[in-house]
Amino acid sequence: MKKIIAIVMALVMMTAVTVPAFAIDKDTAKEADGSQKGSATVATTTSDTDATYSVTYPASTTIAWGDTAAKNVNYAVTSQLPIGAALKVSVAADNGGKMTSANAPDYELVYTLTGGAEETFSEINNAVAPATAVEVSIADFSQAVPDVYTGTLTYTVVYEAA
Repeated sequence: MKKIIAIVMALVMMTAVTVPAFAIDKDTAKEADGSQKGSATVATTTSDTDATYSVTYPASTTIAWGDTAAKNVNYAVTSQLPIGAALKVSVAADNGGKMTSANAPDYELVYTLTGGAEETFSEINNAVAPATAVEVSIADFSQAVPDVYTGTLTYTVVYEAA
């Protein structure tokens, strides 16, 4: 009797360890040649951390003494952003558009920044310049003594998630 129970238990254990495999025949169609075709979905995932962007702008701009022509200080946007996300870029003249003398900080030379208003860039951009050129110019050198004057522009970039 023990042998029969042992054999029965062995058979029960063998059937318990087998795992049946089931496959669904969803979206399959039999072709005329007997083959079958099915479809599967392939998808990507994304998050705001997958967004990439860079904003390139000149590190410095030199204006010759007496040169009143406008100098281009544009930036360029390169980006790959999720749908609905955006970059907002603006440029502002620090110190009210006043440059200060390298040798006498009380001496100033006024410059004008044109353009620079906030512009929005979305999705894919490849070295795209702003729609309105960003330029600096000095209209009047007569109110300052010749010297090396420096000023600063601030380029602000804000990323807005989708």
